[in-house]
Order: sequence, then C-alpha cells, then structure tokens
Amino acid sequence: MSNMARPDPSGIVVKPGAYPTMKRGSGGGDDKTPDLRPKAPPIKLIAAFAGTAVIAAVLAWLIHGSPDNTPDPTLTAKVASLEKDLTQSKADLATQKASADSLRKEETELKSKADEAKDLQDKLSAIVGKAGEVTTADGAVKVELVDQILFPVGEADLTQQGKDVLSKVGAALKEINDKQIWVQGHTDDQPIVPRPPKLAPAAAKVATKPAPKPVKGAKPVVAAKPATPAKPDSNDAVIPFVTNWELSAARALTVVHYLQDDVKIDPTRLAAVAFGQYRPVSKVKAKNRRIEIVLYPRAKISPK
Repeated sequence: MSNMARPDPSGIVVKPGAYPTMKRGSGGGDDKTPDLRPKAPPIKLIAAFAGTAVIAAVLAWLIHGSPDNTPDPTLTAKVASLEKDLTQSKADLATQKASADSLRKEETELKSKADEAKDLQDKLSAIVGKAGEVTTADGAVKVELVDQILFPVGEADLTQQGKDVLSKVGAALKEINDKQIWVQGHTDDQPIVPRPPKLAPAAAKVATKPAPKPVKGAKPVVAAKPATPAKPDSNDAVIPFVTNWELSAARALTVVHYLQDDVKIDPTRLAAVAFGQYRPVSKVKAKNRRIEIVLYPRAKISPK
C-alpha cells in the first residue's frame, strides 16, 4: 500500500517521486531554500530619504517663511540687499565696459593721428630737403627753414630760393585742411644797431658877401643854387628794424603773406608769431636764425 499513490482531494493523482520534495528549513547553514519574504529597506536608503525631506523642508521655510506663511524680516532684508548689490554690480560692469570701449576708440584715433603725422613728416621732409628739417612732437609737425635760404641778412624780403621752397611746402600744406599753420620767426641775440646814411660831400659854400652894384652894360650875376643832398649809399641804408622783435615779426608776416597771396592758402588757417631772440635752439647763432612753420590741429571757430 505504501507504493500506491495517495488519493488527492483535487482529484489529481501524483505519483511518488514525480516531483522533488522540498525540505523545510531548519535555520542551518546548509539551507539553500530561497527566501521569498519581503526584505526590509536598507538603513542608508531610509536616512537618505529622510535627509532630503529635511533639506526640502528647510528650503521651503527659508523661501516661504514660517509654517504660518509669515515672511522672515531678516531674510527679506538680506534678499533686498543682495538684489541691490546685483543691480549696482551690473551698472558698474556697464560703466567699465563703456569706459573700455572709449579707451579703445581713443587709442585707435591716436594711432591714426600718429600715422597721419608720420606720413606728413615724410612728405614734407622730401620737399624741404637740405633747406631745413621736419620734426614731429606733441602731435604737431614742425618745418624748420634756414633763414639764409629765405632772406638776405638783416632783411625781411624773400629770396628767389626762399620763394621756391615756400611754394613747394605751401602746395603740400594746402592739401591738409585739418591743420592750422603758425609761422614763427626767430633770430639770434645779436642786437640790431641802426646806422645813419652817409651823405655826399657838401657843395662849395656860396659866397655870403653882398653882391656888387650892377655896372651899366654888364650881364647880371645869377646866384648859385644850393647843392642837393646825395642819396644814402645802398650799403649804408637805415635798417628799418629797431630790435630783433621787429625783424622776426616782419619775416613771419612776409611768409604768411606769401602763403596767402601766392600759394592761395586759406588765411583763416594762418598766423604769424614773433619770438625774436628768446627761443634759441643752439649755441650756434646761425641755427637760431630760422623760420618755423608749425602745424597744429585746426580749431573750429564759430562766430557768435
């Protein structure tokens, strides 16, 4: 009877040995039966969820205030202060950016002007050649011309060579409309001493004796005319300049008139300046006798 299948209430006959039997676990180490009971969540995972919930609650309280929705005055003031600082920082940043842009623009303009001045200096140097020197300083271009090329010694009338040089220089200056032209006269410190003209020897003195009584039949005696004074000798003419001030001023004006009348430069760009002997550039007197044509940025003058 032991080998026969036992009756099953379900009506299904299960033969012995058809399925492996499952041993009940005794809690020993050899029990390999899988435990299908639900496991408890790990402690670390619970702590993580709890921490997140606490942080969320703290943030919610910081943002929305206390549980009764009353804003925290200290936090509100701090937020307002931070917003004010942020606004000021943005304004400062905009100001610094505008300042940087302005500096870059100014630097570009200065470089452009420097390049323009260098080009002008090279052009004038080629024109002047050995008749003078062209330099650039403090944004101004200066053409220094030797006085012996422009004027005879002690005079203010241009020589032909001086006219030729000024015609070439003036033609170049005429093309530059944004420069004003100052013609500056300089002399050495040798004082000017006017000399009186030499007169021709006086004519013979006319006799001052009373004229004799006329004789009948004799021709009348005609009194001699006084001698006419001789003209001053050309080498000893009176110098028309009292001091070096007058000489330097006269020479500067001569150059200005030539640039206006012959070269046809706009007279509103021209100026004559006299320095006399008071701005020497060398211990050699010949170098101090000079005419300087200085080019400055042109000032815009509007009549009121």
